[in-house]
Amino acid sequence: MAQFLSSEKDREVLYRYLIGCVVPRPIAWVLTRSREGRPNLAPFSFFNAAGNNPPTLAFTVADRGEELKDTSRNIGEHPEFVVHIVTEDLMEAMNMTSGDYGADISETSVAGLETVPGTVVDVPRLVAAPVALECRLTHHLRLGNQAPRSSHILGEVVCWHFEDRVLSENAREPVNPEALAAVGRMGGMNYSRTRDRFRLERPAVSPEDPRSIPSARTRGKQPR
Repeated sequence: MAQFLSSEKDREVLYRYLIGCVVPRPIAWVLTRSREGRPNLAPFSFFNAAGNNPPTLAFTVADRGEELKDTSRNIGEHPEFVVHIVTEDLMEAMNMTSGDYGADISETSVAGLETVPGTVVDVPRLVAAPVALECRLTHHLRLGNQAPRSSHILGEVVCWHFEDRVLSENAREPVNPEALAAVGRMGGMNYSRTRDRFRLERPAVSPEDPRSIPSARTRGKQPR
């Protein structure tokens, strides 16, 4: 079995291993605005839900050398943003917005995407996205001690937008994954679809089972 220490590899090699094994990663398509109101749209695959009380999203933005990328800088100036879930029909447009455009260039215009004002936050959202989550910044953490560093950004979801077609009548699973057709990021330039799914129910552990949490408390042991 291969093994190595992080200290034995350079940063770029470690990055390739990281994005190759932590897969698939959902993609946050993030719209922000500068202090002057100039919009910026960019995708990030170091992204996930970070908690549900309050509902919180988290994503990471790597610096460009020693400079903050527009997304990090904008959120520092205006602490609100909108996260859109990337779907199969939006892949080409999403990819167009991933280019290294100048701060004065609107990625929404480059990709031909229409926006409407946010409902709660003062940031626009994409009309074409079937899911848009308006967020307010809660934490902006700086990672690393040498360039390029990263911004780990967490935001509370304050308003939710869903196209009717992606919702289901199942209260336990209100979003229909087949209709949503979300995509994920793999290693390199590879992506994945979410069409191949399977169900796996969690084990039901009776309170009377000696392995259960109540039984552990009775024995004076804290559950793991």
